[in-house]
Amino acid sequence: MSKKTGRILIVDDEPQDVATIERAGTALALEVATLDHTKAFERLVTDWKPDIVVLDIGIPDRDGYALLGVLGSLKFKGDVIMISGVSQQDLDTAAQAGKMRGLHIIGTARKPVAYDAIRAVIAKAEAAE
Repeated sequence: MSKKTGRILIVDDEPQDVATIERAGTALALEVATLDHTKAFERLVTDWKPDIVVLDIGIPDRDGYALLGVLGSLKFKGDVIMISGVSQQDLDTAAQAGKMRGLHIIGTARKPVAYDAIRAVIAKAEAAE
């Protein structure tokens, strides 16, 4: 991460997964923002400047790959964690697509998100600071 502000943005439409990730972020003393849609995504990334973006690649109102493109065009320097209910192979493909856009993909997690697993990935991002 280029500048530590202790912020994590969660983009996911499933309340249970959002709550789990939010709890993990809060436990690691991060300021948390959530979106259950993508309308304000670009503005929030630009204005709020999160250190970590947790991105559901299957969010209904916009393709997760398109959001990776937005992050790439913004030259986002923070960490990205990909989540989804799809197969691990599909998550790995999405992570590779993010890397091809110059993004720092720190990890992936399958849904439903397990608290210990997502907390470990977020902690890894924080430790990389």
